Amino acid sequence: MSRIRISNSAFRVFLAVALFGSVRVVAQDIPIGATYVCSGEHIYIENCNIRDTSDTSTCMVAHPDHLTPSGMNTYTYATRGALKKLLPTCQQPSAKQLGAANAFQKKQQDTYNANAQKASDQLDQNLRANAQADATRAQSLNTSQIQPPKNAEEHQIRRCVSSGRLPASCTGNSLLGWFSQALGSVAPGLDKQTQAEAGPNMAGVFQGADNWRLDFIDGGVLVNCSTLSPNQESYSLKFEPNRTSLVIDIKPRPLVLTFHPDGSITGPGPVTIDGVFAAGYVSGAAGTGATQQDQYGNLYDAGGNRVQGNVNNGHTNFAPRRVTCPALNLTSKGAGTGIQTMQTDLLKTMFGGDKGAPTPPGIRMHGIFAASTGFSLQFFPESVILGCGPDSARAYPYTVVAGGAGAVIKIDAPDHPLNFSVRPDGSLDPGNNGSYQVHGRMVTGQDDNDDFTFAPLEASCNLAVLAPSKTIPASGATSAAAGSASSTAGSASGGTLSTPQAPLGNAVLTIASGFPAQPGIANPLAGRPYILLRSSYADSLAQGGVAVPAGTSPFKYAGAACAAHSPDCQKISLAIHLSAASAARADGSGNASLPGLPPGTYYLMISAVDKNQPYVWGQAVQLHAGQNSITLDLRNATPLH
Repeated sequence: MSRIRISNSAFRVFLAVALFGSVRVVAQDIPIGATYVCSGEHIYIENCNIRDTSDTSTCMVAHPDHLTPSGMNTYTYATRGALKKLLPTCQQPSAKQLGAANAFQKKQQDTYNANAQKASDQLDQNLRANAQADATRAQSLNTSQIQPPKNAEEHQIRRCVSSGRLPASCTGNSLLGWFSQALGSVAPGLDKQTQAEAGPNMAGVFQGADNWRLDFIDGGVLVNCSTLSPNQESYSLKFEPNRTSLVIDIKPRPLVLTFHPDGSITGPGPVTIDGVFAAGYVSGAAGTGATQQDQYGNLYDAGGNRVQGNVNNGHTNFAPRRVTCPALNLTSKGAGTGIQTMQTDLLKTMFGGDKGAPTPPGIRMHGIFAASTGFSLQFFPESVILGCGPDSARAYPYTVVAGGAGAVIKIDAPDHPLNFSVRPDGSLDPGNNGSYQVHGRMVTGQDDNDDFTFAPLEASCNLAVLAPSKTIPASGATSAAAGSASSTAGSASGGTLSTPQAPLGNAVLTIASGFPAQPGIANPLAGRPYILLRSSYADSLAQGGVAVPAGTSPFKYAGAACAAHSPDCQKISLAIHLSAASAARADGSGNASLPGLPPGTYYLMISAVDKNQPYVWGQAVQLHAGQNSITLDLRNATPLH
C-alpha cells in the first residue's frame, strides 16, 4: 500500500479556533481588562488584534462611565501606538488589580483551551473510526464497489481532501459561505448563487481610467465608475464566434463588453450609468432633539439630560446619480486583490492553512458537470476535481481559453490532459468517448505523526458529454438522482418563512449599513445575507438539540462543528432552518428590506469582515407594525477573534 502523508493539523486548528477564534496565547503589550483612570474617566482594554501586533493595529476600548440606553458599555477603537502613549499618562491600576485582570484572562484562556482540546480529541476519535471503517470496506469490496461515507458532509470533506486539494481550501471556502449557505437553506429563492446552474463565471479585479473598476464576487460584480459608489450588479458570459461577450446589467441599458484572450476587458464609450453616490452621513443624532454631544458620541438635550441615540450609530445616505464615463479598457494587472479573494484567504490563513495558488483572474468555472457514465467534473476557483463515481476523485489545475472557435477548458492532468469544448447549450464535450482512469485515493488511517495515510482508489469511466448537475454521480454507471444525500439537509420542512410574495405580517424591517462609503472600496456588508430568527442564535441551536459547551460562543462552535463535519453540523443547519422567520440579501450598499412579519421580537443573524476583522450581529430586534429600521456598524457588532 502506498502511503502519502498529508498533515491533518488544519482540521485541529479549525476546532481550536472555532470559526474565527484562536487558542494561541499571545503576549499582550497592552494590559487587557485592567482599569485605568484617564482625565477622570475609567477605561479598560476589552481586546486587541492578536494577529497584528504592530502599533497601527487596533484595540477595543471599553468606557464603563458611559453606558448605552440598554445599560451596556460604550466602546471606541484606538491603535496600539495611541494606547502606548495614553496609558502611561493615566492613573495606573494597582498591582492587585493587574493581577486580578491577568488571572481572569488566564482563566478564560484555560477554559477555552480545555474546550478546544476536548473537541479536537473527539475529532481525532471520529477520524480514526471513520478511517478504520473505510479500510474494512476496502478489504471486503472491489475498488469499483467502494461505498461512499455514511452522510453527505463526511463524503464531501473526505472526497475533497483525498482528491489532493488543500485542506484549508476544502474547509475555508465552505466556512466563508456558512451564512450564505444558511440563507440558501432557509430561503433558496433569495440566494441566486446557491441556485445558479453550473457554468462559466468571472474572477478577479479589473480597472482602468476614470475610476473604472469591476470586482467580481459570488453572484455578481461590484461596478465603479467616476464618482459613483460600488454597486452590485448581475452579469452574464456568452461565447460567440471570435468573441467572448460580457454583459453587465446596469441602468439605463446593459453594458456590453468584450473579454480578450490576453485577459483584458474592453467596451465602447462614453457610457452612461445610473448609480448611487455617498451623499452624506446621517448621524444618530437625527430626530432625537439633542443639542450637544460628548467625545464618545453620546447625546444630551438642552438641559443636559441623556437622550436615546449616538452620533456614531448613523448611516451613509446614498442618492441617485447619473454619470458619463469614457470607453472601457480594463486590465487585471496592478488592480489589487478583490473582496472575494481577501475573505477566502483571510479564513485560510486564520485557520493555519496554506492559501495555495491564487485564483487566476478572468474566466473560471463553477459547479458540477456529470455524464451517465459516472464521469464528472467539479469546478472550484483554483482547481477542478475529476471524478469517476462518488468516491474516486483527483484535483488538477485548469484554464478556460476563449478562442475563435469558442471556449475550451484545458485540464492539466499530467498523464492524460483533457480538453472540453463549451457547447452553446452549456454542456461540455470531451471530443471522444474513450475510457478515462481517475487516480483517486481513500483515507486508510493515520500514522504515528497523526498524518493521514491513503490507499489508491483507481476507477475508470467512459468519457461523454457532461451536463450541468446538482450532484456527483452516485455510481460509475448512472447519473445522480436529484434529492440525494447531499441535498437532504435543507429539504426538511421547517418554520414558515416570510417572502415578498407571501409576507407573514405587516412589520417590515429595513437594515442599513452604517459603514461610511469609501471611494473604490466595497461596503463590508455588500451582498451579505441577512436572516431574522424567531429565537436567539444560541436558543435556536439548543432547540435543535445542539449542546454548545459552556464558555464557548455558539457562532464559533457552529464553525468548528461544520469545519469538522461532525453530526452537529446537520443539526445546526436544520435548527437555523426551523428558526428562520425572514431573510434577504443586502445590495451593493449593504442595505436590505426584509419581508414583513407579525409584530414581536426577532434576532439578527448577520456576519461581515471589515479590515480583516470578522464581526457578527445577533442582537434582539423589536418589530412594530409598519416600518422598522436598524443601522449596522462596529458600534453594535460583536468581533470574533
